[in-house]
Amino acid sequence: MKTKILALLLLSATLGGGCSKFLEEKPLAEVALDQHFKNLYDVQAAMAGMYSGFQIEMIGVGNAKDNFLEKYLYWGEYRSDNFDRSISYTKDFIDEIVLNGITPTNQFSDWSGLYNIIGRANLNIKYIPQAAKLDSRITAQMVDDYLAQCYALRAMCYFYLVRVWGDAPIWLEPYEDLNQPASRPRDKKEKIMDEVIIPDLEKAYTQVDKDAKNPLWTIGSAGICAMMADVYMWKKDYSNTKIWIEKLFLAKSPTGASYAGTNEKNLQDAATWKAIFTGPLNSKEAIWSIHWDYTKNGCACMQTSWAPNNKPIVVDETAWADLFQPQTTGTPSPDIRPQQTLDVYYGLPNNKRDRFIKWYPTSAAPTKEDPWPATNQMLPVYLTIYRLADIYLLYAEALNGLGDKANALKYLNFVRKRANLPEYEASNPDLATAYQLETAILNERRMELYGEGKRWFDLVRTGRVKEVMDPILKRRQEDAGSLDKPGFLDPQRRVYWPIHRNVLNSNTLLVQNPGYTD
Repeated sequence: MKTKILALLLLSATLGGGCSKFLEEKPLAEVALDQHFKNLYDVQAAMAGMYSGFQIEMIGVGNAKDNFLEKYLYWGEYRSDNFDRSISYTKDFIDEIVLNGITPTNQFSDWSGLYNIIGRANLNIKYIPQAAKLDSRITAQMVDDYLAQCYALRAMCYFYLVRVWGDAPIWLEPYEDLNQPASRPRDKKEKIMDEVIIPDLEKAYTQVDKDAKNPLWTIGSAGICAMMADVYMWKKDYSNTKIWIEKLFLAKSPTGASYAGTNEKNLQDAATWKAIFTGPLNSKEAIWSIHWDYTKNGCACMQTSWAPNNKPIVVDETAWADLFQPQTTGTPSPDIRPQQTLDVYYGLPNNKRDRFIKWYPTSAAPTKEDPWPATNQMLPVYLTIYRLADIYLLYAEALNGLGDKANALKYLNFVRKRANLPEYEASNPDLATAYQLETAILNERRMELYGEGKRWFDLVRTGRVKEVMDPILKRRQEDAGSLDKPGFLDPQRRVYWPIHRNVLNSNTLLVQNPGYTD
């Protein structure tokens, strides 16, 4: 049947809910499906299209009209205690997010883009083996590697769906017939984890080349292991988390050396910590990063970009006071990270808290404001999905969950030692309980991974949203002039995003998340 690619990919508009951007891209729109997946070129183009979808979903489109769409941060950071709205330059949809008043019309509550990527992965999984039968250049090893990446990226999309919305429809096959029902109800998040994400990652790990060095821009064995460990942490299955992290330690970094995971020397050196973000291909710590090249992709325009414009999102004032301001007053912390994450000198004495420099090459030990360069937007941006310090701290958390305090402290201290901070002692009374040690690990993750799309998910995963966000939200609500300052209401429900109204209209079998009105 010569069904058009344009029709096949209506999956994104029916299941996903009215996302038209993908349908406006027409390189394959007038070509029948049976004319694709014929040779190596077709396969490479299909793989590139799948990754391109994920890249755009995380960072944005890269043009003046559709910039500032970084779901990487809207989903993983902007709802947390790390960032807040700028009172002077805020926008309604940002107010909703930072005040936890998200509505079903908020543009970031639309999951259509993730289903676009899932649809592309499903097509690849079905048809790449067909192409291998027609083109002898596509070896069995190449097929295994391509399929491993497809399974892994599909798993990551479902992992985002579970973390952001909870329950979601499952699609594991291409949408190839317009007569096929396009609406499906939501499946339980537990089912998605157990019957989709984990099996996909197990298949990916079985098929990936475990002896190859990490490809970094695509998903290799280390990325699969990191994702699996992250998934098991969400399930609070610390034993399996430990198993998959130890598999990751055997994998090879982009430099060709194994991650090892034995001490702080396996991390990027303190003197070159910034290279994790500015030159990850040469970093022994990098696991999976997104490569955004301005000359090919346009502006990596994020609300926190290091740029001179007035930004509607800034560093939260409590984060500023706790993590960044001490670098400019009194006795600065010896921590190498704050001054390489935010320009702490910008606009002194009234710091604007809006010049986020983590992704850009800056001085390792600045003593004054770093002027914004005119060529800033020509710099590539490498957004980190996983890196070794992230995994060390997850490992510490899992070990703590297993009752192994000594080794949990060891991996926590590896990260602190690299950051030039004092190591924690086991006798520290502030670490007497497992909960206190978990708090210390989460605090370390907050600084180490600041702005890397992790903080909100860490709060949700550990059940600490209300504890952390209640006082933050009450203060923000007061600053916004609200007479009613309820803090964080209904944490069991409001930790999830609402399903966008367009998605609900497109799929009548869906039911809105509790706590939201349609």
